Amino acid sequence: MILIEKIYHRGHDEVTTVDQIDSFQTNDGYVTKNCVLAREIGADNENCFYKNTEGKRKKVVATKADDGQWHLKTIGSTDTTTDGLLQLPHMDNVWG
Repeated sequence: MILIEKIYHRGHDEVTTVDQIDSFQTNDGYVTKNCVLAREIGADNENCFYKNTEGKRKKVVATKADDGQWHLKTIGSTDTTTDGLLQLPHMDNVWG
C-alpha cells in the first residue's frame, strides 16, 4: 500500500489536475515521479491512498491512455475545491 503525503509541481500556477503534479512524497519518505507512480499502481494493481482534509483515506487510481502513457486520477472530483489530493502540502525542495 502507498500513502501519499506531499506533492511537488513545477511553476507557481494553481494545480487543477493530477497530471500537473510532478512528483509525490510517500509515507516511507520516497519521492516518486507522477508517471512512475501511475505505472506502479496501474500495472501492479497497487493500492494508493491519500488523506483528504477531513483525515479520511481516499483512493488514487491509474488509467492507461491509448498512447500507452499512465495517468493518475482520484476517485471523485478533480476540482481543486473538493479534491484533497490537490490540496496536499507542497514539498519545498526535492533532491535528486
